[in-house]
Amino acid sequence: MKHICFISSAFGRDDSLMVIRQGRSLAASGFQVTYLLCDDQPDAFYKGIDYVSTGYRAKDKKDRLKNNPRILKKKLSEINADIYQISEPELFRLGFWLKRKGKMVIYNMREWYPGYYSRKFKNNFVKKIVHYFSESYLKYAVKRFDAVVSCLVDKSEYIRKHLPCKIFEDVANYPLVNPEFSLGFEEYCSRKPVICYFGSIYTNSCQEEILDALADFPEVTYLLAGVFYQDSYQQKLMQKPAWKQVEFINGFKREELPSIINQAVIGNVVRDFSKTGSPNGSRSVVKIYETMEAGVPVILSKVPLYEEMVEKYHCGICINPHSVEDFKSAINYLLTHKKEAYEMGQNGRKAVLEEYSWDSQFKNYLGVIEILLKQ
Repeated sequence: MKHICFISSAFGRDDSLMVIRQGRSLAASGFQVTYLLCDDQPDAFYKGIDYVSTGYRAKDKKDRLKNNPRILKKKLSEINADIYQISEPELFRLGFWLKRKGKMVIYNMREWYPGYYSRKFKNNFVKKIVHYFSESYLKYAVKRFDAVVSCLVDKSEYIRKHLPCKIFEDVANYPLVNPEFSLGFEEYCSRKPVICYFGSIYTNSCQEEILDALADFPEVTYLLAGVFYQDSYQQKLMQKPAWKQVEFINGFKREELPSIINQAVIGNVVRDFSKTGSPNGSRSVVKIYETMEAGVPVILSKVPLYEEMVEKYHCGICINPHSVEDFKSAINYLLTHKKEAYEMGQNGRKAVLEEYSWDSQFKNYLGVIEILLKQ
């Protein structure tokens, strides 16, 4: 039985990509899967994955960057896998160490870190310098690893052209499909007027705009599930008149997600992409496809990627993320055109089944694993 070991400094035990998709799929395909991570929980075996903990949870980011790689390196002496996978740049040096020991290493690219780091600075000159050195280090690293897999489908062309990867494959973080799920028209119509949003709650998710819009729809409940990046942003939203319509869930477990989406008649997945590294939209925003998989019509940002998807599948409505009037118009249309809203939701589920499901991506991922094991 071939052994795959995931190594993580920052991600948790219920990580949607490494655990729920990659890890469990590999275990179901007959691989031995170990997940080495930094937390203070006991070792465990769950759904085909051996969880091995360092027993150390960092106090903050500085502590994590300083101590986690060293502690992980010490723990790795107990694990002898065929392939190791890392997901964070802070573990590049650990990856280099594994390569010097003759091990196979995959870099799982989950974020375009040159853009992520450079966006933290306001000065354009400083941004360019940070981006240049971050990308230079990334090029240096990927050249030494055996393969790179990336969920950043919108960066695929750039990565293939500019990064010296030995093997590169797109492995999008698309949703797992429940083949037994179905949603009838009468059941959809029987739902209360609930709009859901789940995930990280921050300024780019345009919560102020939708709350301003919801003031015109007092009968609508806004199911807001996730964690606020800043307490000040939460306080700001709580001053909105429509906050009284909000049902706030402060964090949730992955297994609770279906119960959140299945209350809704509309899914809000709007984001201001002009403030991200993907101004035309991103296929990495998995909440979009998870909502569509549940047969719920979506309100999306008006960017080329999603306009093209809506034109192809008629699965939602694209709006200007900072337009309260656009939010009002989309909400009103979906609430007053039940039949079409239901059909949009069914079209969205069809789109996921045909194009945006994890099953198709696992074939790509497994293909990389099999190539490396033959070497």
